[in-house]
Amino acid sequence: MNSTVKVVARRAAVTVGVVGSLGLGAAAIDGAAQWTASAAPPQAPPVSAESLAAKLASEQARGTDLEARLQAAISQTSQLQAALDAANGRIAADDGTAKTLRAQVAASQQRLAGLNQQAASASVALQVAAARQAALLRQSALARPAATPRPPAATPKPSSATLQPTATAQPTPGAVTTTVAPVAPTPAPTAHATTGASGTPPPGGTDD
Repeated sequence: MNSTVKVVARRAAVTVGVVGSLGLGAAAIDGAAQWTASAAPPQAPPVSAESLAAKLASEQARGTDLEARLQAAISQTSQLQAALDAANGRIAADDGTAKTLRAQVAASQQRLAGLNQQAASASVALQVAAARQAALLRQSALARPAATPRPPAATPKPSSATLQPTATAQPTPGAVTTTVAPVAPTPAPTAHATTGASGTPPPGGTDD
């Protein structure tokens, strides 16, 4: 009898514990739901169809504007690419021209160096020729004696008898009249340092 009462009491205690646990769990779940609902943001008001249509039109206009800007950017990109290609072409052409100019400058420098060498050789040859000519002139000057100037010959002065007019005899009947003309003095030949008498070169002398 006592054992049966103990079993019944034990079962009743277990049942009460289980029911109490379930009640506490339900109370905890309800409290958590209420706390979550109070912490949640307020619900948005309902949106009308007119507002949705206005927003849709605004987004479409924005998309059209963005598409136009994209096309303008693509056009500018094409123009920039064309300008870049033209610049690359000019750079290539300038590079070729620069190479050609460098080659021409190098050839000109070589020709200038050759001309400088020729000029130096010609200058040396000219100096040698001038020195040789000077030596030959010195040798010729030392080989022949120096011409001494001769004093000019004295010119005879005309005498009074020569300058006086010739007397004319008075004509007589039957006689022939004779007139004597005055004789001019003959100038003596002059002598020069480089020429002989009457302009003839002296023996052994030559013009420089």
